[in-house]
Amino acid sequence: MSTPRLCTPGYALGEFAEPVAELPELLADPGVAAELTSAAAGFDTYLWSEAGITELMATAVHQAVAASGVPAAEVDLVLLATDSLPRDRSAHRDVAELLAETGLVNATASTVGLMDCATAMVAVGMAASLVRDGSARHVLVVSGDVADLATAGQRVVAGGAAVASDAAAAVLVSATARGWPVLGTAHHHAPELAGDGVPPRRQLAVRVSAYRELFGRLAKGNAVRPDEVGAVLPSNLARNVMGAYLADLGYGPDRIAMDNVGRTGHCLGSDPLITLADRPESGGGPLVLLGAGISHLAATVVAGSTIPAVEE
Repeated sequence: MSTPRLCTPGYALGEFAEPVAELPELLADPGVAAELTSAAAGFDTYLWSEAGITELMATAVHQAVAASGVPAAEVDLVLLATDSLPRDRSAHRDVAELLAETGLVNATASTVGLMDCATAMVAVGMAASLVRDGSARHVLVVSGDVADLATAGQRVVAGGAAVASDAAAAVLVSATARGWPVLGTAHHHAPELAGDGVPPRRQLAVRVSAYRELFGRLAKGNAVRPDEVGAVLPSNLARNVMGAYLADLGYGPDRIAMDNVGRTGHCLGSDPLITLADRPESGGGPLVLLGAGISHLAATVVAGSTIPAVEE
C-alpha cells in the first residue's frame, strides 16, 4: 500500500473583481449587506469570469501539475469536482479538450458532484483511497465553479452566509511526488438540511450536530485530537459563522485559516485548496481541509503544514 500525498495545489480566480456591497442582492437587503460586509464576516470582493469553467480549470491544472513535478502524461485519473459543466453531451467534448490542452493524454476523467462545496474534499478522499490501495499512482482532483451555472447566477449563497466567486483549483494526489501525507478523510451527510422549510433554530442544531459527527469521525479514524491540529482550512463562509461551528469543536480563531475571505470571496468547493496553496510552510501540527456544503461536510487531514521530503 502507498501513502497518498497531497501536492501543492494550483488555482485560477475570476479575472474581474467587484465590491460585494454593490451586488444587487445586497443593495436590495441592507440588513444582509451589513452582516456580510461587517468585519466579523469579512466579505469585501467577489470575483467573476467571462471564461468558461474549463478555461479556469486548465490554468489551475497547469499550475498543479507543474508544482508536483509529475509529467502530465503519467496522471492516471482526473476527478472533476464541479456542478458547472454543461448538462448535455457537450460536457464530454469540453473535458476531452481540457485533457488534451493540459497534456493529460493518458488519464481517464470522471465527475463528482451533488455535494455542493463539500464535493472537492470528497473527491480528494476518493483520490487518496485509490492511491493508497494501488489502483492509481497519480490522481488529479480538479474543482471549479462559476455562479452562472453552479448557483443559477446567485451570488449570496449558503443561506446568506457567503458570497460566491468564480474560480477553479487543482491538486495532485500522488504515491511518489513530494507533498503532504494524507492521514485520513471523512464525510457526513445531513439530509434534513437539503429540504425546504427547516426552521432556523432546527437548521442550527442539525449543522452543529453534523460538524460534531464529521470531526468525531476524523478523530476516530485518524486519532487526531483538536489540540493537535495546527489549523483548519475551511470553506469561506462568513468568518463569524464558520468560527461559531468550529469553536464548538475546540478550534479558536487563531487556528482557523480564513484570510482569503475578503480577497476571494467564497470559491465554493475550491476554498480549502486555494487556502492551502497560499499558506506558507511554517511548521505546526496536522491541517484539516474542510469543505462545507448545504447538507454535506467533508474533510481531509494532512500531516503538518511543512511538506516533508519524499523518502527514497
